[in-house]
Amino acid sequence: MPRRTAPAVLSTLLCALALFGTTTQAWIHAAVTTSLQPVTVDVTGADAAPAVTALGLVAAVAAVASALGGRILRTVVGVVVVLAGAGAVAAVLAVTADPRAAAQPAVGAQTGVISGGGEYAMTAWPWAAVAAAVLLGLCGIWLVLVAQRVRARATQRYDRAPLTGAAGPQDTAATGQDVTDEGSTSAAGASSTPPGETQAAEHADDIDTWDALTRGEDPTRNT
Repeated sequence: MPRRTAPAVLSTLLCALALFGTTTQAWIHAAVTTSLQPVTVDVTGADAAPAVTALGLVAAVAAVASALGGRILRTVVGVVVVLAGAGAVAAVLAVTADPRAAAQPAVGAQTGVISGGGEYAMTAWPWAAVAAAVLLGLCGIWLVLVAQRVRARATQRYDRAPLTGAAGPQDTAATGQDVTDEGSTSAAGASSTPPGETQAAEHADDIDTWDALTRGEDPTRNT
């Protein structure tokens, strides 16, 4: 996992676990009256809003998956996390809007009585769940932005111009042409001596050699 995406992934995982943790606490204190005596039932978030528990687990698993995946997977996970956060907020607000209806299944399971009477007091944990869900949605947006930023950096890296030190085929051809031109110039300079002067020098050398032989001298001694 790249270091640039590690903070976003870790924050997403922590917010998802925090959201899940709030559902293990009592959200509603229900005081109901049975045929025998008054009973107080503590309704947890998992009983009052099972969807919040499920969404917290989904976001946590998605965060772990994004740590093992690539850019495309992180983008998908970011979108899923945003949707999970929004869904969790909606589910919690539904509980706060009607705590009686949210607590009735748990109260009926513990007391065996389903009654519309009684007092249903909210605790602070549903609002903590809202805060965790909002932060979770922001972390999902963060994941998407980080994934897009990594994509932009990768695109810029592969779009850079090639190194200027490398000579292409045209440069090589131009260099070869220059070398050829220089060689042609040198050859032209070397052959610029008139043919008559060359023949005269060779004839003078032959005369000197013949005179040395006539005098009984070795013409190759001074060579």
